[in-house]
Amino acid sequence: MAGRRPDASEGTMPMLKPKDQPLLMVIDGHALVHRSYRAISVRQNLTVSQTGEDITAVYGFSNTFLKALQDWTPTHCAIAFDLPTPTFRHKMFADYKAQRPETPQELRHQFDRVKQLMRAFNVPVLEKEGYEGDDIIGSLAKKAEEWGIETIILTGDTDTFQLVSPWVRVALSYSVQDQKVYDENEIRLRYGGLGPESQTDLKALKGDTSDNIPGVPGIGDKTAIKLLSDFGTLEGIYENLDKVTPPRAREALGANREQAFQGKVLTTIVGDVPLDLELEDCRFWTYDRKNVVDLFRELEFSRMVSRIPDPSETAEPTVEATPASPVPSNVSVTLDYQTVDTQEKLDRLVEDLSNVENFAFDTETTGKDPMSADLVGLSFSTTPGRAWYVPVGHSEGAQIPIEQVLAKLKPLFESDKMGKTAHNANYDVTMVSNYGITPKNLDFDTMIAAHILGRKALGLKNLALEVLDVEMTQISQLIGSGRSQITMAQVPAGVASEYACADADMTGRLRNIFEPDLHKEGLWDLFCDVELPLIPVLVAMERRGICADAGVLHEMSRDLDTHMRQVETDTYNSVGHVININSPQQLSDLLFNELKLPKSKRTKTGYSTDANSLEALKGVHPVIDGILEYRQLSKLKSTYVDALPELINRRTGRLHTSYNQTGSATGRVSSSDPNLQNIPIRTELGRQVRKAFYAENQPDWTLLSADYSQIELRVLAHLSQDPALLAAFQRNEDIHSATASLMYQVPLDSVNSDMRRIAKVLNFGVIYGLSSYGISQQTEFSPDEGQKFIENYFASYPEIRLYLDTVKEQARELGYVTTILGRRRIIPDIHASDYNIRQAAECAAVNMPIQGTAADIMKLAMIRVHRRMEEEALKSRMLLQVHDELVFEVPMEEVETLQELIYQEMPAAMDLSVPLNVDVKKAYTWGDLE
Repeated sequence: MAGRRPDASEGTMPMLKPKDQPLLMVIDGHALVHRSYRAISVRQNLTVSQTGEDITAVYGFSNTFLKALQDWTPTHCAIAFDLPTPTFRHKMFADYKAQRPETPQELRHQFDRVKQLMRAFNVPVLEKEGYEGDDIIGSLAKKAEEWGIETIILTGDTDTFQLVSPWVRVALSYSVQDQKVYDENEIRLRYGGLGPESQTDLKALKGDTSDNIPGVPGIGDKTAIKLLSDFGTLEGIYENLDKVTPPRAREALGANREQAFQGKVLTTIVGDVPLDLELEDCRFWTYDRKNVVDLFRELEFSRMVSRIPDPSETAEPTVEATPASPVPSNVSVTLDYQTVDTQEKLDRLVEDLSNVENFAFDTETTGKDPMSADLVGLSFSTTPGRAWYVPVGHSEGAQIPIEQVLAKLKPLFESDKMGKTAHNANYDVTMVSNYGITPKNLDFDTMIAAHILGRKALGLKNLALEVLDVEMTQISQLIGSGRSQITMAQVPAGVASEYACADADMTGRLRNIFEPDLHKEGLWDLFCDVELPLIPVLVAMERRGICADAGVLHEMSRDLDTHMRQVETDTYNSVGHVININSPQQLSDLLFNELKLPKSKRTKTGYSTDANSLEALKGVHPVIDGILEYRQLSKLKSTYVDALPELINRRTGRLHTSYNQTGSATGRVSSSDPNLQNIPIRTELGRQVRKAFYAENQPDWTLLSADYSQIELRVLAHLSQDPALLAAFQRNEDIHSATASLMYQVPLDSVNSDMRRIAKVLNFGVIYGLSSYGISQQTEFSPDEGQKFIENYFASYPEIRLYLDTVKEQARELGYVTTILGRRRIIPDIHASDYNIRQAAECAAVNMPIQGTAADIMKLAMIRVHRRMEEEALKSRMLLQVHDELVFEVPMEEVETLQELIYQEMPAAMDLSVPLNVDVKKAYTWGDLE
């Protein structure tokens, strides 16, 4: 109720307040924008895919703001910012905040974006000449108390702790997700019994490095807290200066009296900034949700849209019990969504679909894994706004038996006269294939089209919002989430129908936009000749799966357990006592405090013990090697040895990975659930894991692998047209020995293993932008020596350097780079002011044309081989694609036939200036193919 004075003893957790109790939420804009940027940019910088605009801080701030609305449901809201002009504090103390670095160029414009966001929410944006944002916050909190309203302050620093009172709490953000709420009691717990009233005295004594306030030299936290506990205030300390102990502190205080009192003035937040603001101006829940949604679409924050509360419903948003309409009222499309639940309706649907050139379709199922899920329904659409849903597996609602439905629809799916459109067609094609239907003439996949066009958010719901301005119902509104989640089969057919119809409808609408875009951007041939024909190839591979021996893996798990315990014991012995080897905090304390090893990068909980940090310390102390070996064993055991047996499909008895054509920026196909591309290939343990994968029906069948030889270096030779590199490949020389021969200026037959090893590091390093430091990490050489090797390398292959420089220049001029087939990768950070970010962008630019072209070659090879195998009606099966390698399961009588086919088709996948060599091997297990 308005005017109620809160009890200081109340809890500090963010509780949803009663609806009749007002709450003002005041945001420290400057602090939260900076904190959001720092928290995310250490990992990556986020950009708008269409423009390259950096929106890292805007994203983090938006996430924090939406969470705050959920936590606090304020009735009133305002945000305060600092102005770039001097304040009264700068005039009083010339060095005030003088140590702070300039705001990064990438961050400056984001303050305007955050203000734009706040105005979209109808939140007053407050700034005042001569004052800081904290002064505005303090003055507003004081006004709120006069209005009889509690205040919660969202900030990223502790300056506002002095404002905490029975009316005011501070929610201090340590990161985007980590927050602690401070009331008077929490302040006293943090500062040894001192309350909010002591905060300015505390900072005056110990100083404030963030604001460059010096304080009293030699007075730290503990001494300052003790002095204020003994004498109450700064004034009280100086009135009793002769009683202060120890003498060192008394002398420092005496010598710095003026500095201490100036510090108190500088740290005291002003509470009477003239604000032309009334309570009603801060009232929240007055915004137009569409304005916020439009801005989020522009910023490509599609995944956050569902979290934007609808102010027309309530100030306390609740989850809807029924799905919202998939099309907002301002979209001029008349919806005709029908549920096909009788034989008569099914006949009409078949007739309608038979008379169109193309239809979009989607499947509703019981799970995300198509090899274990059941079909629940199918939806179709032919024109914008017109769609049908055919339920076949719901527990409630009228339905036609699935056998009758599929018998009617099978001729349509398998007709090559009409085109089919899907979003993530791989999944939907796999689902219907499991029911005996083999779709033909799949001529559009909207997810792949979006990926090729450079869009980041590839989900149908996100694309509908970004491209069509349609906010679709989220699946969680139908099936829930967490422990209470149900399957689509448990949703009544009538409830699911509108949702399912919208999926097919939006897929068709997206095609109408993406198809002309692909033509306009010159990407149509890549889409039609590479990506679409690859879909049935991947579907066939996923459905076949591969045999995995659970018994071998279980035995390996026991062996790894024993090995890990021994490594753990040896590690403890190397330091003389037991520690928790899985605790980063204990390891950090052991390595950097107890053993005094060279310190790594600083983290919130201490110095980092991540892989990169420990790799840099290899050889410094035996404990490092022990920790690294233990982690390697632990990861291999948990990720593969223990996990793989659980993933063997109960229906097929085989292990089925999922291939994703949109999983990488370079166009490489990625593997998941399980990821079979990341099993270590160069370690004995990795080979042991691979030996668990075997050919069925041995000895009559075997596994066969076809591996492109040094495909990326061959692509580099073609792109750079360097004469020496071209000649080496054309002469079929060992490329690493040939490189060493040039660099060391010795005959080819005089190259030794060390020379070849260095040449190999450089050959592959140049593709990934290897630096002199990177060479030193992989060899015994210093960075200076590594730089000399780089110079020698480019002296041997001068056209490679010219090519790499040209690619970087293209990235700077166009904002993107391309593969031979025109696949693009946008390089948003190529002009970043931060050297490390810019260098990473240049490495990505250099790598994309090479790795992306290699990926396109492999895709074309898969299509060619698959097509030939079908034409010749071979029993052989293509099972796996792992980077540059294909793995087949082959009957013995077809081994020679398949080998000949591979030697014909894979080298012909793309016409390069050098031959595309392929190595073929045969063995009963995958591990023995190495």
